[in-house]
Amino acid sequence: MDLNIENPIDLIGFLAPFLLFGLTTWLLRTQTYYLVSYILFAILNSGLNQVLKLWIKEERPMTTISHRHITDGYGMPSAHAQSSFFSISFLYLVNRSPKWLIIGSFIGALTLYQRWKYGMHSMEQLAVGSVVGIGFAMLGYQMSYRWIHNIKT
Repeated sequence: MDLNIENPIDLIGFLAPFLLFGLTTWLLRTQTYYLVSYILFAILNSGLNQVLKLWIKEERPMTTISHRHITDGYGMPSAHAQSSFFSISFLYLVNRSPKWLIIGSFIGALTLYQRWKYGMHSMEQLAVGSVVGIGFAMLGYQMSYRWIHNIKT
C-alpha cells in the first residue's frame, strides 16, 4: 500500500496504533492479568469500531490527495484515533505513569494530525474515535480490575 508518506512525523502518526499497541504490551509484560485483559479488550475495541462504522455509515471527507482511491469503508469513528487512545488510556489506568501518558498523548496527537492532514477523517470523526477509545479503555480497565481483584458487583 503506497500512502506516499514521506515525512517521518506523518509516518509515526500513521503507524501509531501499532506502535502504541507494542509499547503498551511491552510495558504490561510483567502484569500478566492486565496484559491479557488489554489484548482481549484491544481486539474487542477493534470490533466495536467496525460495528460503529457500519451503524453510523458516515463517509470519509472528500479530498484531493492522490492516495484517496485506496481507502474504503466509512470514516466515523476513526479507527486510528480509537485504537490509539484506547491504548494510551488503558496503560495510564493500569500504571498511572504521567511519563507514559505524556509520551502516549504526543504519539496520539500525531495520529490525529496525520489522519486530518491526509484527509482521511474529519475533526468530528477523530474526536468521536478518541472519546470512544478512552471510554472503552475505562470500561475494559474496570472489568479487568474487578476480575483481577475478584470484586463482585
